[in-house]
Amino acid sequence: MQKNYRKTLKACYLGFVTQAIAANFTPLLFLTFRDTYRIGLEKIALIPFVFYFTQLLIDFAAARFVDKIGYRICVAASQVLSAAGLALMAVLPELLPVPFSGILIAVVLYAVGSGLVRYWSVRSSRPVPLKIRTA
Repeated sequence: MQKNYRKTLKACYLGFVTQAIAANFTPLLFLTFRDTYRIGLEKIALIPFVFYFTQLLIDFAAARFVDKIGYRICVAASQVLSAAGLALMAVLPELLPVPFSGILIAVVLYAVGSGLVRYWSVRSSRPVPLKIRTA
């Protein structure tokens, strides 16, 4: 019996949306971080670096463990981690004594989620043959 991965595929597509939000939401807040938390531009520039570097590390690590634990677990974990990171982005800077560390913790969480779903999507994508209609 062949497994049906339709729900997993839909969750992965939802992961693309989550990944786009995660990658583009924080840069929209750079001026807010500067004005509200008095974070300098040199630290603000570190935020995208941490995001993409974490994603890259997870891509390399996922190559080893995704096949062992399964795609469904990774896709579900990616959604949970991305949601937790985005939610903590609103809370952690206010709770921690150093707001920048709260921002980085949240960024690392949703970058791990984005990296997990990105690995699966790259791995599962196959070329689709084009059907050319002739008149």
